[in-house]
Amino acid sequence: MNARRMLGFTKRMLLQFRHDRRTLGFVIGMPLLMMLAFGYTFGGEVSHVKVDIIDQDSGVPGWMAPFLPQALSGLNASHNVTGRLDTTTLDMTSSSDWNASKAKVDRNEAWAAIRFPENFTEAFLNSSFATPGSVPARIEIYIDGSSPTMVSSIMKAVTNAYLQALRDIAKDMNQSARRVPIEIPPPSYAYGGGDTKFIDYFAPAIMSMAIMMVTTMLTIILFVYERRSGTLQRLLVSPATPAEIVFGYALAFAVLGMLQSIVILFAAMLIFNITIVGNIAVALLVILLLAFVHQGLGILLSASAKNELQAIQFIPLVLFPSILLAGMFWPVESIPQFLQPVSYCVPLRYGIDAMRSIMLRGWGLDRIWPQVLALVLMACITLGGAILQLRRRR
Repeated sequence: MNARRMLGFTKRMLLQFRHDRRTLGFVIGMPLLMMLAFGYTFGGEVSHVKVDIIDQDSGVPGWMAPFLPQALSGLNASHNVTGRLDTTTLDMTSSSDWNASKAKVDRNEAWAAIRFPENFTEAFLNSSFATPGSVPARIEIYIDGSSPTMVSSIMKAVTNAYLQALRDIAKDMNQSARRVPIEIPPPSYAYGGGDTKFIDYFAPAIMSMAIMMVTTMLTIILFVYERRSGTLQRLLVSPATPAEIVFGYALAFAVLGMLQSIVILFAAMLIFNITIVGNIAVALLVILLLAFVHQGLGILLSASAKNELQAIQFIPLVLFPSILLAGMFWPVESIPQFLQPVSYCVPLRYGIDAMRSIMLRGWGLDRIWPQVLALVLMACITLGGAILQLRRRR
């Protein structure tokens, strides 16, 4: 092996980067970008989870106050618990209507409704002093069980709060905290349930991501290849209009995407026994719109690439922000707050939200229309931009 020739090839390859600074920047900057993105996304905790607090506790009843120690005469057990709820994890809204708060959970406007009944303190004291016939004070929770991560975070926050409250009240009662009874019964679920698995939550995201990856990557690489081979120029001088070319490609990729999704869907049903509550036809409509959005985006990005190497650079720039900011692995609430507004610009977020609402909550078009409308608008923008880009080349 001739070392001189080998070094000559090395020099020639490295000198290519001198004339292609964008590729050099990609090679150096992409690892840093990935480290920051993954670190911020997976290093965070779930925060600002919207919950309603319905505190109906009336405190110590008048008939009981004369029989209590001075330290307990003004006790309000529910306030002791709510005052210790983690305000970083939970974004709490006070409410007086239990049914209205449950309806908010049903509409996905809150993740949970937490209720302290009117006799909460009375039941707490009766059970503490072992009054005959007494039952533990109960915290009622109505929760959206479609996300196991959110259920776990809410239940952990409530459990930690009541344990801290028990320890503090026990000191005033001169009792062990183990003897001070507050009970959290299993929550009632608006959607999903205690048996909802992570794969149930993850499957809609896998389907949406598959559409995004295949459509975007193939469109970017295919259009650069067809431009370099002259095929695109021949299409542009043919009687076909730019709109016909763009929508023809869009339909082709949409069909491929739907085939992929059907394969993934049935594999998940047969192998992992995932839960599907809603209409599969509506889910396929969402997939179709998501494919249109990313097909137009792929054409727009390919217009900025001179060759296949530069085209490939756009793939991680679309892929990683979409995966990390769309709530695919973890809820959007776990992303740092300064990054959460950026997620509204990511089409995959709307696709995943819609797919989860269809498959886990059983919602139809009447409930997921905001996500569908967002995808339609994004599809119009990207496909419209792609058509204008082809007209300019024509």
